Amino acid sequence: MRLSITILSFLVAAPLWGGAASDIQFEDCRKKLIKAQKLDVLHELDWKLPKEPKVVVGRTFIQMPIDGKEGFAETVNCFLLAGESGKCVNFSVLHWQTGKAIGRFSNCRFKMN
Repeated sequence: MRLSITILSFLVAAPLWGGAASDIQFEDCRKKLIKAQKLDVLHELDWKLPKEPKVVVGRTFIQMPIDGKEGFAETVNCFLLAGESGKCVNFSVLHWQTGKAIGRFSNCRFKMN
């Protein structure tokens, strides 16, 4: 599996804000995303403000049950917010081959298209 430099730079980055509790949460989310990438759940992750994050999922994501997909989207949200709880970033989940949106995380909820 090709390791995206964008994902790598995100996953090794330190949290941008937050205290000790959010640092621990951020680290947990970062570890989960590294595992998700190894399992081909996460294919690409990029976020250039002020645009929405670009979250491209791999083949394994498609095969996961809905609760696993929801958990993955919540983990991406946690990572993007550096472990801050109670906040959400809206983003579409894109198919790795077509680039089309197959789901959406909005208002702290994930919904498949």
